Amino acid sequence: MTSLNDARLALPASVSPDDRLPTFKEVTGFDAASAWARLTPEQQAFVGELAVRFAVVGGRLNYQHDDFTTTESREIEHLESEALTDFLDKTEPLWADLYGWRTN
Repeated sequence: MTSLNDARLALPASVSPDDRLPTFKEVTGFDAASAWARLTPEQQAFVGELAVRFAVVGGRLNYQHDDFTTTESREIEHLESEALTDFLDKTEPLWADLYGWRTN
């Protein structure tokens, strides 16, 4: 008996690298260092700036923040959410490069 987890849908040959989604195996086996090396310096700078923004803004609320008012904490939470959304939305078009699909 084959489990549903073992079933894989074959990608139609007509699916372009920019339109496909990663498989379970690709996501769980993702090599960030190799993906980074495949990006151009401009793409690395773009992703790096998004990551730094998310890390700095999002990371601040992981520590004691008695010095913030409730309103200030909520504003930072909003900025964190916005930074994460921007990071995910703006890096999704790079999946074909990050996963190496353009060269396959």
